[in-house]
Amino acid sequence: MEGEINLTGWDFSALTSTGRMKETPLPWDYAAIIKQHMPRVKRMLDMGTGGGEFLKTLAPLPAETYATEGYSPNVEIAETNLTSLGVKVVSGYKDDKLPFDSAYFDLVINRHEYYDPLEVHRILKPGGHFITQQVAGNCDESLLAALSKSVPEETKSWCMRSAAKEIEAAGFEILQQTEAPGYTIFTDTGAVISYLKIINWLIDDFTVEKYAQELKQIEEEIDTSGSFSSTLDRFLIACKKLT
Repeated sequence: MEGEINLTGWDFSALTSTGRMKETPLPWDYAAIIKQHMPRVKRMLDMGTGGGEFLKTLAPLPAETYATEGYSPNVEIAETNLTSLGVKVVSGYKDDKLPFDSAYFDLVINRHEYYDPLEVHRILKPGGHFITQQVAGNCDESLLAALSKSVPEETKSWCMRSAAKEIEAAGFEILQQTEAPGYTIFTDTGAVISYLKIINWLIDDFTVEKYAQELKQIEEEIDTSGSFSSTLDRFLIACKKLT
């Protein structure tokens, strides 16, 4: 078994570049969809930027680009990655009361982050766009089950249909919606441990010692089949603020 890696921000490249962890490819290109809108955008917001790893791949960015990040260990990483690109990193906010004026942004993007549809609607200009790629509520169901846990009841129903219903009720016109089933695939137990440590809200009491027996069972499955697969269903919604 290869050892665990100390991951930072929202950057899994140390695992993905070596094939120790990979995700089922998506039938859409989230970055390309965003870039189609960017030439007409003066003000853009990236919600939940993590360490800014994805946002910086979209450069050159609009003249006024902001990024929010609510997880304190990631804020300094995001500032390091994004300040040189002119991005203003914002922290210390509430999800239902973002620190921006109404009708401020032309484009709001959100990759795997919580959002309040009414608050996104408020900060967008009329005709502005909201593009989000989300992970369905059954995310990591199989990994949790292997560790004698289960998906929280409050997230189980989160899916494209429920998200689209909320978005339309908030006053958006949906332009595109699509979903795809998939998995995160691990080829060694060290990669699983690294993943669980960076996503530390998934199992808040996780330690290698406490879950040694469950990790041993995962390792046995990897030894037998070559990998361990964890549920990763995702969906995309692109929409426009009507008024």
